[in-house]
Amino acid sequence: MLSTLDNQLKGLYYVKGKDFEIDFYDEINSRLLQVTYTSDKIEEREIRSLLKAEEMLRAKELIVITYDIEGEEEREGKKIKLIPLYKFLLT
Repeated sequence: MLSTLDNQLKGLYYVKGKDFEIDFYDEINSRLLQVTYTSDKIEEREIRSLLKAEEMLRAKELIVITYDIEGEEEREGKKIKLIPLYKFLLT
């Protein structure tokens, strides 16, 4: 299920599946954004949700916005970017 957030935010959706949810789907840039406050390790459910949503929406970019973790993980052949919030906001 895709739910638009607001008329001013066209192309930005919240995604909820049977057993997962994604904070934002940026349809215009074809990317899934998951936001977490964690500062030591990304929870597996965050990654699993991204992979399930990617399977459904075929997004080009998978991103976890974190408190301060930066890097990249690869799961099931998919690259997942880990970006601290302050860097995400500056791009």
